[in-house]
Amino acid sequence: MKEFSFLKGNCPGALAEIAAELKKEHVNIEGIAGLTVLEEGVISLVTDNPGSTRKILKDLDIDFEEREALVMELPHHPGEISTLLGRLKEDHINVLSIYAGVEKNRLIFTVDQVDKTKQILRLE
Repeated sequence: MKEFSFLKGNCPGALAEIAAELKKEHVNIEGIAGLTVLEEGVISLVTDNPGSTRKILKDLDIDFEEREALVMELPHHPGEISTLLGRLKEDHINVLSIYAGVEKNRLIFTVDQVDKTKQILRLE
């Protein structure tokens, strides 16, 4: 999966415009995170069609960063995220983003060492 991260002005409808374009192209949002920092909306999202997402963001003249996103099903028990993050810390892997996916117990995250993380967590 690919994560697209970008800044968008914090005003009514800013994210709605992007969501509408994704809808128009039949692109489904698999995970999304957003917050406001100093009047800018900071958005990260993962979709089921990175190629279309990339094109839509470019057509909307939105500068974005694209990273490989890792996805895990995580049991819904106290301490699961702590265990995961502790394991990454032991191996000096920095988490760049982390948020819940739209499906239950799905965790989406990006790191600075993708291949090492995949090996450690036995992903893919």
